[in-house]
Amino acid sequence: MAVKIFIDAGHGGPNPGAVGNGVIEQDVNLSVATQLADDLRAMGYDVREYRTTPDENVISPVAADLRKRAAEANDWGADYFISIHTNSSTNPAANGIETYVYRLNSTSARLARSIMDAATAALGIKDNGVRQANFSVLRNTNMPAVLVELGYLSNPTEALNLNSSAWRAKIAAAIAEGINNFIINSR
Repeated sequence: MAVKIFIDAGHGGPNPGAVGNGVIEQDVNLSVATQLADDLRAMGYDVREYRTTPDENVISPVAADLRKRAAEANDWGADYFISIHTNSSTNPAANGIETYVYRLNSTSARLARSIMDAATAALGIKDNGVRQANFSVLRNTNMPAVLVELGYLSNPTEALNLNSSAWRAKIAAAIAEGINNFIINSR
């Protein structure tokens, strides 16, 4: 039976996420998540996506939508949950990729580290580390769950990358490689 991976393109619908430097977070998230899902399917994984269009499946209020994302992954019996996001800061110099997990020293944290290693190696971007956070999609999922912050759309240089379809395809491929490496090494 194939490993089941649930891909969550963060935000969407009435909640576009962060906006800056001509970049809208929900659009970047959806583009990378869709490519990631395709890459993982090509590797033989069973993949389900929370949304495949800007508005699909998204409900209000936001708290209910976040619980719904986790519940769909739980109900499907996903083995892994990956949420794709784009960061922003009041400091335009802030840059790099980071991942969030509900608990450090966990399977989720080891998966996050594998994703970070693959992404920083493939793209040469700053590694901001694996961090702990009490995010709803991490707290309410029953499987190892990682939230990936691809970069800072508030940073002019990273915004150019996030707006590039070639860069988005490259980061999606790196995340898929990190997931695949983790799963292979866990067997």
